[in-house]
Amino acid sequence: MNEIRISVTLSLDEINPEEAYIDFNLSVDGQFLHDSNVYVDPVDLVTSSTMSGEFFIFTCDCGDPSCLGIDDGVMVAHTPDTVKWRLRNPISWPPDDPAPEWAHEAEFTFSSEQYVQQIAMALDHAKRLMRGFTVTGSLWVGPDLSVEGLMALEMPRHGGFYSSDSDEQVVH
Repeated sequence: MNEIRISVTLSLDEINPEEAYIDFNLSVDGQFLHDSNVYVDPVDLVTSSTMSGEFFIFTCDCGDPSCLGIDDGVMVAHTPDTVKWRLRNPISWPPDDPAPEWAHEAEFTFSSEQYVQQIAMALDHAKRLMRGFTVTGSLWVGPDLSVEGLMALEMPRHGGFYSSDSDEQVVH
């Protein structure tokens, strides 16, 4: 079984230190799966905690994964005890370049309990960081996501589902 770890950081922008951003950092078996210019979408990550399907957990900061050559999302499948991921490695590749010869499909299997626990802890940590730190400029919290949207994001009950409404609020 693979081990997923999700940490959340709040960083000041190097060019504009009055602005900050929240970054979800995801590793499997101690290895980061994504480059530093690839972002984790908190809404798709949280939604993947109870639903199977294709999720663009990894994306560009603008919210369009194709900007970074991410054409396929993470295929997530749930069983009573596990969560399986199937994804392309590398996750992103320059859109106009051919994929490298070593590109392949990767598969990971996580304990359902650990998967949900890591996502719940990361979401809670992100909210605590946002409540405890104020910036004079803007705070970026995720692709196509407002601060209010992230604060409204909740872990679904087992078997629940999410859908985004037009005000960027997430409901279940």
